[in-house]
This record gives sequence, C-alpha cells and structure tokens, in this order.
Amino acid sequence: MLAMKTWFERGCFALISATSIGCGSSSSGTDTDNGSSGENGTSTTQASQVTTSTTGESATGTPTTGHLSHSGSDTGSATDTTTDTTGEVTATDTHSSSGGTTTTGGTTTTGETTTTGETTTTGETTAGETTAETTNGESSTTEPDCVPGPEVCNDVDDDCDGNIDNVDVGGDGICDCLNIALLGNQGANPSAEFQGWLEAQGTEVDRIHTNPADVLDKATVSKYDIIILDYMVRSYTPDEAATLQTWVESGGGLMAMTGFTNAQFAADRPNSLIKPMGLSYNTSKGFFSGPIVNFMPHPITLGLTSISFYGGLFIDIVQDGVGMNNTIMTLPQGPVGVVQDRGNGRLFIFGDEWIEFDSEWKNIPQIQKFWVQTLSWLGPKNSCIVPL
Repeated sequence: MLAMKTWFERGCFALISATSIGCGSSSSGTDTDNGSSGENGTSTTQASQVTTSTTGESATGTPTTGHLSHSGSDTGSATDTTTDTTGEVTATDTHSSSGGTTTTGGTTTTGETTTTGETTTTGETTAGETTAETTNGESSTTEPDCVPGPEVCNDVDDDCDGNIDNVDVGGDGICDCLNIALLGNQGANPSAEFQGWLEAQGTEVDRIHTNPADVLDKATVSKYDIIILDYMVRSYTPDEAATLQTWVESGGGLMAMTGFTNAQFAADRPNSLIKPMGLSYNTSKGFFSGPIVNFMPHPITLGLTSISFYGGLFIDIVQDGVGMNNTIMTLPQGPVGVVQDRGNGRLFIFGDEWIEFDSEWKNIPQIQKFWVQTLSWLGPKNSCIVPL
C-alpha cells in the first residue's frame, strides 16, 4: 500500500513536471525567463528579444499561418523583431530557418510577410528577397538610384532635381516641352507673329478644328497640355463639352477668348464648351473696350499695368462646387479675366482677343509678359515648371 502511494505520488509529480516543461505558458498566463514576460499566448525570450504571437493552431501537425517580420536578415539572431500570428501554440525545442520561414521557440510561421517597426517588408518574401521597404515612415524601393543626365521632354526627371520636363533652353520662362493647340481659325486681324512666337519658344503648336466637321474627342485633346479657344467655327455638343471638361480635370490647361465679331455667336460658341464648368461670356452689356488697368494679385497679372481690350465681353461666374474661381481683371462692366482651378487642371477665361494680334505685339511690350505668365500658369501642375 505504501509502495503504491509512493509510486502514485512520484507519477503525479512526473506528470506535472512534464506538463510544465512541455506546455510553456498558458493562453492566459505569464511565463517569464530572465526578466521577460508574455501575456495571452505570447512568450518572450531575453536572449534574442523576439516576440512571437501565433495565428492558427498547433505547430505540431497542424500548419500555422501568419506574418513574418524581420530587420536585417532571416538567419541567425534577429533583434527587436516582431512576428504576429494568432491562435494557440504548442512549443517544441525545434529552432529552424529556411527561405521565407522562421521558427522561434517551436512556433513556425510561413506565408506573406509584413512587419511594423523601423524596417517593414511588404509582399511575399522568397529566399530573402524583399520587394519594398519602409524605413522610419519613408518609402523606398530596390530600384537603382537616379543617375543625373540632361533633362529632355519625356515625362521623366532625367537630371534628378525632383522636377519633370523642366526644359527651357532659351531661358524665356516658357517650358519647351509644352504641347499647345489653338482651336479654331485666326481672328479678324493678323496674328501670325503670336503663333510664330509660341513656336520660337520651343513649344509644339498645332492649329486644330478649323473645319466644322472636326470632332472634339479624347484622342484629340489628350495630345495637348494647353488648349486655347480661338475664333471657333461652330458650337460644340454636350458630349464634346464633357470630353473637354474631363481633360481639364485630369490636368489640362484651357484658355478662352472672344470678341472676334460683334455677334451673339462670339459668346455662344465658346460658351458651349466652358459654361458647363461655371464660366460664360455675357452679351447683355454689349461689346465694350478698355484698356484693362485693374488687376488682382495672381501669377498671370504679376507686374502688369495695362492690357489691350477692344470690343470684348464680361464674364458670368457660377459656383458649381467643383471649380475654384477668382477674378483677376475687371472693367466697369464686370469681370474680364477669371481663373479657375478645377481638379488637376486650370482655366483662364479672357474677355477679348486683341492680345494675340500682331499690332499689339509690336506696340505693347506687356503683351508678351502677359502670355509668358499665362502659359506658365496654365501648364501642368506637376511637370514642365521653369523659372519665369
């Protein structure tokens, strides 16, 4: 009897000892080793400072899935590394590492890799390859560093200065990479000097839609950074207006002019394209003249004191909740220069057309300054930016 009792007591003690050794800490208990503590199924070890919380079921027999985090490498001693998985853990004495799988304290994690901390690896990791890293909150890739070269018009930051296509060989303040369209015919007076001047600055200039049969579609507008509405040959459909509006909101720069003739269609034709964006020409006060000497502070009006205005119109402004409008030029009849920021693009609606005539180019020096500043402001917001 005494022998059976002794055997029973020794068996219980052995069973309890084996349970304590094999199971580690319970899911709600605390297991400390050299001053480290774990909670809710978390076991910490002082030697490697690796914290493992597991997802899935048992590491012996049933696979566990989770996320592997590491700083430095996956082989050897990882420091301040956190590996997150969820679920119950069965600890063993196995320590192994192979490819993208790390086993710590008997817990094996495989699969996608994400980490938090100083170094974060995202995406799948195979054989130690890392697709991207985030260090101290800043993104970087494994692509080679930028190698500076001459900047050219190719939508790439060739000279590594943080600016795309900022080319201005002549130093005239107009980006040489701009593609500009003049939509419609020339006005009543000669304006060849204006188009020639644009081309001389290095920009690409096309005159489009001189035929009423031409359709304003996505394929047409997507070729250009800036479109200037000249002497339009017809009114446009709502679908064509919607195409132009989408182009503006995607980053295009649109300028409109009027006053080519003292007829209602001088307002109606450009209005067919710009009115859906909240701006339109108004003929209720007739066609009137300036010059414009009242300017509000804006990049277009910088340094201007007088601009020609002969037989133009004032501009109606309707706030549509999308465009941000500002009046930058006025005459007694009302606004004659209005700018709008719309999505990623911009509009400049001007109430006359004399600013493109050769006579003004020869006699009024500020006309060229006006155009340099206008094209600079209408150009892309994130590229082709050069000093004035």
